[in-house]
Amino acid sequence: MKRVILLSFLWLLLHNSHAQVTWADQAAAVFYANCTQCHNPNGVAPNSFLTYATTANYAPLIQAYVSNNMMPPWSADTSFQHYSQERVLTQTDRDIILDWVMDGSLSGDLNQAPPPPVYNNNQQLPGAPDLVINAPTYMSKATNLSDDYVCFVIPSGLLQDKKIKAFEIIPGNLETVHHCLVYKDSSNSATTDSVGGNCGGPSAGELMGAYTPGSTPIIFPATNNFASGMILEAGADIILAMHYPEGSYGTYDQTKVHFYFYDEPTPNFRKIFASPILQNWSFNIAANSIDTVEATFNGVVSNFTLLSVFPHMHLVGKQIESYAIAPNNDTIPFIRIPHWDFEWQDFYWFEYMKKIPFGAQLYARGIYDNTVNNEHNPNSPPQNINPGLNTSDEMFLVYFHFMVYAPGDEYINVDSLTNQFLSKSVVLESKSSNITAFPNPFHDFTQIAFTLNEPKYVSLYIYDLQGKLVKNLFEGNKLSGSHQIAWHGKNEMGTAVSSGIYFYSIRIDGQLFNGKLIYQNN
Repeated sequence: MKRVILLSFLWLLLHNSHAQVTWADQAAAVFYANCTQCHNPNGVAPNSFLTYATTANYAPLIQAYVSNNMMPPWSADTSFQHYSQERVLTQTDRDIILDWVMDGSLSGDLNQAPPPPVYNNNQQLPGAPDLVINAPTYMSKATNLSDDYVCFVIPSGLLQDKKIKAFEIIPGNLETVHHCLVYKDSSNSATTDSVGGNCGGPSAGELMGAYTPGSTPIIFPATNNFASGMILEAGADIILAMHYPEGSYGTYDQTKVHFYFYDEPTPNFRKIFASPILQNWSFNIAANSIDTVEATFNGVVSNFTLLSVFPHMHLVGKQIESYAIAPNNDTIPFIRIPHWDFEWQDFYWFEYMKKIPFGAQLYARGIYDNTVNNEHNPNSPPQNINPGLNTSDEMFLVYFHFMVYAPGDEYINVDSLTNQFLSKSVVLESKSSNITAFPNPFHDFTQIAFTLNEPKYVSLYIYDLQGKLVKNLFEGNKLSGSHQIAWHGKNEMGTAVSSGIYFYSIRIDGQLFNGKLIYQNN
C-alpha cells in the first residue's frame, strides 16, 4: 500500500512539474513573435522587450496583463473569423510567458538566446513615398479627465487621379497618438475642427484606413495577374481624425501619411472601394437602458469581394457583430467583438478574401449600455443618446473595403500578397562590415557569410518587415574560420515567401548583427 501511495505521489509530482522556462530557451521567442512590434525602442509602447534586462523589469506587470487577456491588444473574436496580422497569443505562448514569470523570470544562457527582430524606425514601408500629407503641429488639449478628438483637413495638391498601392500613417508622437482615421474628400466640403475636442470623424469623406498601436501599413493586394488599390482623386482633401488620450495635455504631435502610387499605365487594375455598407441612423438609446441596434443590406446585385471590415460605435457600445447569409443559407462571418472598446478601433483585413454572392443579405447587430454601470458613459447621470458625429453621440456603422469579384478571389491569402511591392527601389545599408549577404537582391538563394577567430555559438534568424519570424536558419556551435549559411527564400514550413524585404539577425556569442535582404520571387 505504501508503495502505491509513493508511486502515486511521484506520478503527481512529475505530472504537475515543468522544466523551468528561461528567457533564452523559450520566452524570448514568444515576446519577439507577439510583443516587440510595439515594445521596441522605436515602437508605440513605453518600454522595449527586445532584451532580457528591459523585459524582466516589467515581469509582474506583464503577468497581470497577460493573465487578464489585456495584451496583446486585440478585440475581434478569432473563433468567429480569422484575419491578417492577428495579435493573439496561443495558449502555448500564454503559458510560456506566465510560467517564465512564475519561475522567477530567469535569463538562461543569454549567449544562446535567439537574435531579436530588426525594427528600423517609425517608417515601416521602404523607399520614398510619392505623396506626403503632413498634419499641422498640434498640442493635445486632453486633460486628466477627458480625451481630445480633432479633425485636420489637408489638401492633397494632386493634379490628376492616382492609384494607391499602399499608405502608411506615421504618428509624430507615439506616446500621444492613440488612433488616427484617414479619410479622402473629393467634395472639398469638410473643414478643420481642432477647437471643441469632440470631432470623432468628419461630416464628409470616404474612410480609407486607420492607425492604432500595433497596426501595420495598408498594402493593397497585388499579384502577377492584377493590381488593386483605391483611387485618390485630383484635388481631393485628406482628412485626419485624431484621438489624443487623457493625460496627454501639453504634448505635441505632427502625424503624417505616406502614400505610394502605382506606375501608369497599371495593367489589370482593380479598384477598391470603402463604404459603410451597414449603417443605422434612426435609433435612440434611452437613459438607464441596454438596447440593441441592427442594420441590414439587401442590395447585393452582383458578386463582390470583401477585403476588410471596420465596425464603428462610440462610448456606450458594448458588443457588435456582423455577417452575411448567402442564398444557399450559408453564414459568412465578418466580425464579432464581444467587448467593444472605442479606443481600440481598426480595420480588420481578412486572412482570405470573402466572396459575397449575388442575392446575399448582410447583417449587423450592436448592443449599447447607457447605464451607470458603463464606465465609458459620457454622461453622469445617463442621458438619452441619439446618432450623431460627436463622440458623446452614438453611431452604428460597419465599413468594408471591397471590389468587384473575380473567380478565385476567395482562395487568395492576403498576407501572401502584401509584400509584392516592397522589392522596389530600396537602398541597402550595411549593418556590419563583418557580415555580408550575397547576392542581394536575390532570386534563388543568398549566402550570409561571416568569419570567426575562434569557435563560437551562432544563431541566425530571418524576420519580415513587421518583425515576424520567417525562418530559423541556424542555431549551434561553429568552428573558427569562414562560414556561409544559405537562405533559399523559404519559411519554417518550407514554402517560398513572397517577394519583399526581410532582415537577417545573427547573434555570435552574445554580439548582435543584422542586415536587410531583398527577395524577388519571380
